[in-house]
Amino acid sequence: MTAVSSSLDALRRDIDRIDDALATLLAERASVVTRVAEIKSKDATATTPMRPGREAAVVRRRVEAGAGALPPFVLARLWREMIAAFCRVQGPLSVAVCAPQKSVGYWDIARDHFGSATPMTLHRSPNLVLRAVAEGSVTAGVLPMPEDAEDDPWWMRLAGSDASQLRVIARLPFCQNPDGRFEDLESLVIARFDIEESGDDQSLFAVAASAEISRASLNVLIAEAGFEGQGLATQAVSVANAPRHHLIDVAGFVGNSDPRLAALGEKIGGIDGPVLRVGGSATPMAPPPAA
Repeated sequence: MTAVSSSLDALRRDIDRIDDALATLLAERASVVTRVAEIKSKDATATTPMRPGREAAVVRRRVEAGAGALPPFVLARLWREMIAAFCRVQGPLSVAVCAPQKSVGYWDIARDHFGSATPMTLHRSPNLVLRAVAEGSVTAGVLPMPEDAEDDPWWMRLAGSDASQLRVIARLPFCQNPDGRFEDLESLVIARFDIEESGDDQSLFAVAASAEISRASLNVLIAEAGFEGQGLATQAVSVANAPRHHLIDVAGFVGNSDPRLAALGEKIGGIDGPVLRVGGSATPMAPPPAA
């Protein structure tokens, strides 16, 4: 045996030893998760195994800690796969994906986040996804990022003050793959519960304006109300003088009682009730700098 072969054999034994340690730790983690599931089964308020805020904080911490030569996206994918698997230990987890176009891209984004073994179905219509989540036949739905000038935007179905309504709970991709073929696509995840804070969050609200307002003017009013944010989409209006609904995205975890929301509604000229919560998400991680 040459010196090189001997050195390689020793390093491979190190890899085997580390793999054994990883397997032991995974088994230990699974045992803890099983105990969590047992406790949750006795708690009537624990309606879902998903904890989007905590999950985002865990992934951020692991990516920021780094792991040598492993790229951030790979680290995020490893932890997302593990998180999804352990969520399924705690309870049912399934996903409906809406992909009106580029179905492979939206499917890949959802799969990267929810794991390779999570049951997923593909749909062309947002309404089918909304219905599946509302009826409880799936745990979560993945919908394309809203666009301007939609006659019946899906996000309007989420606008309300009822805590039991559907809500946006995540924005994907959370950690972007710089080599992905569909890195220009973004999605929002909906579920039958609201988000919790992750430490770096965004909040989504809908407001109806009494008059037509440009995106630039809307962004100015958002800032004047004390928010850091922007308009994301505006509903198409085919009837003269009809209210025009805007979807706005603001930084931070903003609750319904935040006084800035009333100020924003007054500035925009809200006429269809208050500024209404649509949901929110942990802020996606910034993409790595270009090489």
